Amino acid sequence: MKKLLYIVLPALLLLSGCEKKISETAPAELFVMNGEETAAGVRPGDGPDEFKAAYSGYTLEVAWNDTDSGYIVMSADDIPYNEEISTIIANLFINGKPTSMRALCQTHDISSDEVHALISSPDYLRAHDVVYRYLDFDWENGKIADITSGELNYNETFETPRTGT
Repeated sequence: MKKLLYIVLPALLLLSGCEKKISETAPAELFVMNGEETAAGVRPGDGPDEFKAAYSGYTLEVAWNDTDSGYIVMSADDIPYNEEISTIIANLFINGKPTSMRALCQTHDISSDEVHALISSPDYLRAHDVVYRYLDFDWENGKIADITSGELNYNETFETPRTGT
């Protein structure tokens, strides 16, 4: 029995180390576009396979073009690519570092409903640079029809420049 334990335990440890983890915090480089192509090499005309290979490790949000449902988080494997949808990868950057909503909530002991009030408040913006970056993919007939990249600089939008270092 001990012999079996010595064989099974290392195998389980190896297998658990291979499990792919989803990251909520996409790095700034991910949002760079080279013409119509993303930094990950995805371009209009690509399909679900290219999209999944490039972005399945990040939090993906999906909105249907014909409803007011807003964006909902979905797994890359569950996205209905053949419908007219929009998929978005977005992230907040505080002082140049990516952060998640969950981390902001934990750090400031607030609920997710309070995050916008926090990051748009003059006091917070005087002490922090806050930038929201995104990649938005429009899908038609199972192919990427268009890709948009952008950012919202909260310090400029709310006219509260950061003070200090």
